[in-house]
Amino acid sequence: MKKQYDIFISYRRSSYDTANLIATRLKAAGYSVFFDMETLRSGKFNEQLFEVIDHCKDFVLVLPPEALDRCVHEDDWVRLEACRAMSAKKNIIPVMLNGFSWPNPMPVGMEELCNYQALTASSVEYFDLAMEKLQRRYLLSKKHLPVRKLLNISGIIIGSLLALLTILSVVFIALSKPVCLKYATSIAMDASAVHMIASENESLRKNWDDFSNNIVREYRPERVKSLQEDMLARIDLVEQNLTQLWTVDSLPLPISSYEAFLLSFHAINAEEIMLSPVFSHLYYVDYLGQLDVIRNAVMNPTSIHCRYADALFEVFNHSVNMYYATILSELTNFPEKSLDAYEEMYEHWIYFPIQQYKLGEDTEYYENIINTESKLSDEVLSRYESVLEQHDAALEDVILQSDKLEQQVYDGLESISATKAEIEELDKEYVQAYDALKKKCTLEEDDDQWYQWGKIRRWGAYLVSMVESRNEIISLGIYPKMSITPEVVYADMNSFLSVYQIYHPESEDYVASAKRFFCEISKGERTYAGVTIFAIKEGTSHPHFRVGDIIVGYAGRTIKNLDDLKKAYRQDTSAMASVLRLSDNSLVPLQFPFGEISNVGFLDLTE
Repeated sequence: MKKQYDIFISYRRSSYDTANLIATRLKAAGYSVFFDMETLRSGKFNEQLFEVIDHCKDFVLVLPPEALDRCVHEDDWVRLEACRAMSAKKNIIPVMLNGFSWPNPMPVGMEELCNYQALTASSVEYFDLAMEKLQRRYLLSKKHLPVRKLLNISGIIIGSLLALLTILSVVFIALSKPVCLKYATSIAMDASAVHMIASENESLRKNWDDFSNNIVREYRPERVKSLQEDMLARIDLVEQNLTQLWTVDSLPLPISSYEAFLLSFHAINAEEIMLSPVFSHLYYVDYLGQLDVIRNAVMNPTSIHCRYADALFEVFNHSVNMYYATILSELTNFPEKSLDAYEEMYEHWIYFPIQQYKLGEDTEYYENIINTESKLSDEVLSRYESVLEQHDAALEDVILQSDKLEQQVYDGLESISATKAEIEELDKEYVQAYDALKKKCTLEEDDDQWYQWGKIRRWGAYLVSMVESRNEIISLGIYPKMSITPEVVYADMNSFLSVYQIYHPESEDYVASAKRFFCEISKGERTYAGVTIFAIKEGTSHPHFRVGDIIVGYAGRTIKNLDDLKKAYRQDTSAMASVLRLSDNSLVPLQFPFGEISNVGFLDLTE
């Protein structure tokens, strides 16, 4: 009686390794699998294959790229097998590999094939999950228990076979050691190359931060040009270093079938690790593209370009974290003695999260890391792409333009050779820039409430810069007559706050405090620091706070913004708070224990 199989695996020569791996996994799981390794396909198509297909329950069709192109020929064996399975109404499971797509039109007679529920196995990274899904949801066949088949075999034969299997296992495991060492070392070397990129990126990011902080307020053409040239030279040096030192090939690792067999003794997926250099090389290519974006931001340092460069630096960090988690996932099943290269290198990988992510965890652990880092990366790009972000960037450019014109005015005042006409012309340009800035900060009725408050904070920061500039010039003994003064800026601030109160009548108390606060700022009588209370939860009260109170200190330290307050409160929840409270149109300083704040809402007054 001929042996009958539950599962028939059909494949192309180009997908032999994957098909063999699927067959190996299913057999190891206890399924009865027919995988003929082409012995029956040589020469004329053998009718024995039809008999096997007729008696199986599941027909697994492995589909590499262009797998169905040759099915237009009637003697093509994949066509013959698939058509036989469809005519016999078998449970057909197409397994689509990376790069495969259904042809349009489908080969004649095979049109219904694309309607079967297919399993996607396009990512070697999640091949194990695909195999689990195949067994759990797609197969009709049941696992066989080998023990039942051995019950009728004598104890001597069983013992002999077990001994033989043990010997073979020991032999193959011994033979696998140099193979494991070879490929674990290769993966570690690839990771080391990517870490080199991470190192260069971290160094370049510090240079970029210095550049972006300096360039935004620099107006002297010669100084702007010098900053740009220095930054471009630094970017060129990074690219030169990477180009000279990069050694990772862009081709997959050439893992033979024999080596894949030996690796399988350690549950190592050869198809996953063979792509290690490909992934590493993609990081190299992508980073060279990122350098081009940074170059563009250097030559066109508008806020929107600079923010995009900032976003890319942050996204790269999350991407590197995903890469490191993938490396740990690939190395986890390698025997410890094959990890010498990794053990030697990883302590030097300071730009990978080596303290945060561990080797030797399960698949779900690494998947969660990758998903989390990917989500964080998407959030960074989403923030950059938002309309609000771009609006803020445009507003920031107007402010910077105003600052530069202001500096030119003051430089003209300090210059002995500056004529009255030149100063008046600069003042006129400054008034135009101020009007443009005022227009950007004007509160619109359809603005989100907190975006409106953000404009007020931005205007407050501008007011502070005006006060500081005037004080600096007066300290030099210069008393210019300028059209735009801190008093003018505060008058507009007062108007903005009045409009805000019209839009939000419940804000009366904290708007009154904010007006007084910025009035004192405009006169140089108040430090630019503080957090105001805009609400106390309905139906509750606080033993000390009132709406409109401004917290300027806590535990003896100045509180500039809400982040400062939260940090100080976490360190000591019962310290004394320094508070400003409106009384007869003036801000009276008070001090009392901070207490519970779970029912209190805070707003920053500072930018």
